[in-house]
Amino acid sequence: MASNISEPLMQCGSQDRYSPFTRSAGHFIQSARLASRMLVYRASCYFLCHLWLFKFGFGLLRRFRPIFIFKKLVVVTRARDVREVLQRFDDFTMGDFIDPGMPWGTFLMTVDWRQRHAQERQLLQDAVDPTDVDKIRAIVDARCRRQIDPAGGRIDVVSQLLEPVVVDIAKEYFGVPPLAGSTQQMAHAMRDLAGIIMVNPPVGSEPWSRSRASIAKVTDLLLQELSHKSSAVAGPPPAALANDLLTRLVQRLQGAGAPNWFDEDWIRRYLTGLLATGGATIVRAGAGAIDQILAHPGGLEKAQAVAIELNQAAQSGVQQRVDELRETLRHFVHEALRFRPMLPLLIRDTPRETVIAYGTKRARMVRAGTRVLAPPLSAMFDPEAFSDPERFDPSRPFESYLHFGSGPRHCFGRYIAETVLLEVFRSLLVLPGLSRAAGPKGRLAFDGPVAAGLIVTFQS
Repeated sequence: MASNISEPLMQCGSQDRYSPFTRSAGHFIQSARLASRMLVYRASCYFLCHLWLFKFGFGLLRRFRPIFIFKKLVVVTRARDVREVLQRFDDFTMGDFIDPGMPWGTFLMTVDWRQRHAQERQLLQDAVDPTDVDKIRAIVDARCRRQIDPAGGRIDVVSQLLEPVVVDIAKEYFGVPPLAGSTQQMAHAMRDLAGIIMVNPPVGSEPWSRSRASIAKVTDLLLQELSHKSSAVAGPPPAALANDLLTRLVQRLQGAGAPNWFDEDWIRRYLTGLLATGGATIVRAGAGAIDQILAHPGGLEKAQAVAIELNQAAQSGVQQRVDELRETLRHFVHEALRFRPMLPLLIRDTPRETVIAYGTKRARMVRAGTRVLAPPLSAMFDPEAFSDPERFDPSRPFESYLHFGSGPRHCFGRYIAETVLLEVFRSLLVLPGLSRAAGPKGRLAFDGPVAAGLIVTFQS
């Protein structure tokens, strides 16, 4: 009997004796796992921002195995096959992959039901006014002047130009003011939102914790703004209403005939999504395009001539010539982006068995549950679609590029991104003596997967 009693006591004492060791071992294992996941995260961010390895690998695959299958992964590398994947909405979905990178809730990019996707896209499109491009252009032009004029011949195009621009867009066009009235705090929050879409950091890591804190702050801000807008819209007619996307969506919500899925939470989720995809993503694209135009002196010289002539035409009030020169400068923006796309890799999933490149010698069967990598980076260096792809050629047709996707999922915010990029390009290219700063500061830097710095100099 005594032995029966003492055995549990001894076991209990043994557990107490070794529990600190057990806890330490468990903590060590957790730390080791997090460290290994952070290594994978940092490597993913590095190769997403420094594209040489992807370009080299895709080049080999295009030549020897254009549709490459390895277990549950398919990589398509030719332009026509990348377009096919992007255009086949029902056969290649993206909700399962991208949903973890949007913890604020469902957004247009995660909706894989074709009818619902079309309805939600149309509701957003109905909130866009034909004069919005002019409004966005004026916002960007005003902010660029305020940032460049006092810069004294040296400016960080990320933190001192592009980020203030997109924060102004968020405030004056989206209807979302800066967090705590701080441009920098809002820019960093938008960085965090965009970063987790591109590469989701490990749970418990510093980037993960920071991104969740930013989501919470942005959510609180949007709920406050929604409350203010709802009260203003429901108030007496004399109340002056802002002409921004948030106000227009609230007006639609309080009007007749709104669909039953459209509510305040939908507005919150979609404005958060626009801040992420239309904020730091534009910053990354703009910084990358500027980096690449500087990397191609011949293209830079021609683009500068176009930008200067565009300014002169605008001052003269010759609108037709202004429109023509904007289109010409847009070619330079798109070609610069080709060398550093804002989204070099796009990923889809296959919910059912299907075939890619049907009817060709390279056709491949893709099983259900397979992940498909359809990289615009590879497509835009495919010699079949881009002759002499390593050459900077701003005469290439716009329809060849894949900067904003293709098919039913093409980027809703393209009109915003193109307007912002074009105006920032113009504002910089007219500066005499534009060049990189000497040393590391003159090279594009990243914070995780998002742009963090690129300093240029000019004659003030």
